Amino acid sequence: MSATRPRAGHTWPRTIILDLDGTLIDSAPDIAAAVNAVLAGYGIEIGAATARRFLGDGARKLIERVLAAHDVSAGADEIERYTDAFTASYQARPCQLSVVFEGAAQALAAWRADGVRLAVCTNKPQAIADRVIAHLGLDRHIEVVIGAGVHPLKPDPAPLLACLDALGCDAGAALYVGDMAVDRQAGHAAGLPVLLAEFGYAGEPVAQLGADGVLTQWAEAADAVAALRDMD
Repeated sequence: MSATRPRAGHTWPRTIILDLDGTLIDSAPDIAAAVNAVLAGYGIEIGAATARRFLGDGARKLIERVLAAHDVSAGADEIERYTDAFTASYQARPCQLSVVFEGAAQALAAWRADGVRLAVCTNKPQAIADRVIAHLGLDRHIEVVIGAGVHPLKPDPAPLLACLDALGCDAGAALYVGDMAVDRQAGHAAGLPVLLAEFGYAGEPVAQLGADGVLTQWAEAADAVAALRDMD
């Protein structure tokens, strides 16, 4: 395992940190709409499926990947302008089409009922993350949200460590749930065991990404955590 934690029979985890896009919610349709609004001058129009393939490393990487996929060459300053424009467009309409994955809210409620503390760690800008989580009703379960803006983006472990610090929890009592390679990298760098959602945005079998366990669907979240708890 990537972190020291209690064995079976002990209360673990006491804290669960979760990624947002591709883990708790499907935000790709709204993200695609914001990309299209900003890059329409190039005749670029992507769908949600394409957006899912390009997500995971922050807004700038998203814009870079979309432009590269359409053979558009842009300098650093131009990409920065498009990134800022995308962020503004997305922040204006972040929840027109986004949905919580089936069973996710119920899993969060069950964990909270068991006394588990919950946080979200996302590469989405902080203001947008806060707004989306509130709009979709997840704020009733989530105590701490760490988004982009203060800490380096994942796979840097800093935002995960900030979540632990905010909740007063050490890594040995916590679990991270994400959906992409950057989540596995960030989680393990922070000393956390990692579950990866196979229904997320990885674009490849998550079982091959080196996670400690796989979440096949939210209805099986309790079983997935129990499997980790019972591992030596």
